[in-house]
Amino acid sequence: MLKNIVGVVLVSLISLLVFWMPWLSKTQEFWGVEFGQKGMETIVANFDGINFLVVAKSLYDPLAIEQIDKQMTTNEPIYYSAHYPLYALVVRFLELVLPAPYALLAAIVLSNVLLAIGLYVFFITVTQKPRLSLVLSLTALFLPARVLSVRAVGSNEPMFIFFVLMSLVCAIKGKHWYASLMGALAVLTRSPGILLFGAYALAAIMSYKLELKKLISTLLPYTLMPLTLLSLFAFYGIKYGDFWAYFNSGDNLHLFFPPFMIFSNMASWVNGMWREDLIYIYLFMGIGVVTYVKQVVGTKNFEKLVVSSFGIVYGLVLLFVSHRDLARYSLPLAPIAFLGFAPVLYRKEIKILLAILVIPTFLLGWQFVVANVQPISDWSGLL
Repeated sequence: MLKNIVGVVLVSLISLLVFWMPWLSKTQEFWGVEFGQKGMETIVANFDGINFLVVAKSLYDPLAIEQIDKQMTTNEPIYYSAHYPLYALVVRFLELVLPAPYALLAAIVLSNVLLAIGLYVFFITVTQKPRLSLVLSLTALFLPARVLSVRAVGSNEPMFIFFVLMSLVCAIKGKHWYASLMGALAVLTRSPGILLFGAYALAAIMSYKLELKKLISTLLPYTLMPLTLLSLFAFYGIKYGDFWAYFNSGDNLHLFFPPFMIFSNMASWVNGMWREDLIYIYLFMGIGVVTYVKQVVGTKNFEKLVVSSFGIVYGLVLLFVSHRDLARYSLPLAPIAFLGFAPVLYRKEIKILLAILVIPTFLLGWQFVVANVQPISDWSGLL
């Protein structure tokens, strides 16, 4: 097991280094992508890295945020309540030994290590098959294609996925308080973390139905997750004078009713008429999750239901997301979808195809990162 984990971690870090190479070498152009001889500041300035640096330095203090050069960030202080604290706290901890931009780069490296470990531990726990788990883990480092660019910049998704997977692993093993602790850390990393509690509630209901004593005793440890969220909102209340600061932070909540509002031509975070790729995201995630869920249909065991329950809860919520970057929002669902596709991904010809697709995955990621830079005219506030 350790050998496979080390292998997945090495692939994650080597691919990260390869991804960074155009900026490390200040390349002008490669394979049709123009990099403009820019350096690693492009990686640091990619959304939402700068925002996490602001949180790391200010700890949500409105006065401290306002003191940061307005030419660098024109957001109101309350805007940063949409960026949950755990990833920023990791960056702040790394700032004890590294300057802020380098601390963010170190946090990216750490996130890649955690994601690689989390993927393999999750897959081996669910499948109990080392070779299959290795294939699934390596695939999940590059697909869906959005994951490569996400883990190459200052994004909290890789760390969030790690905590989600570790929570599910602990729950599968019956270590409910540890599962809840990992879930609480997921809650402090990204707002969808609270969906884990919904998944555990669904698994408990499917397992025990009206047996209230068993239902309550099973869910009791997991109440740590909503309590953590309430504590975070209370902290926001102290900092901003608004318990509901997250919901008042601007146009940051992208859930709308009815479902599929992502195809509206009036949505603020969706533009352009070419959106058929969104259908393929629904198709890929839907087939994978449904195929896996069918494997546990009829099971009345909480530990065996938690993974499928998370797939159901997160997948249903995903239908209400109205944001063009649906690919990024769907990433936490991908490991469950890959479980459904496992028999196909294990075939030799599919492995060859996936290896070939690594090339366009890099090209897609490079052009995305080039275009996704937050404009900064003065870095002094973050140094």
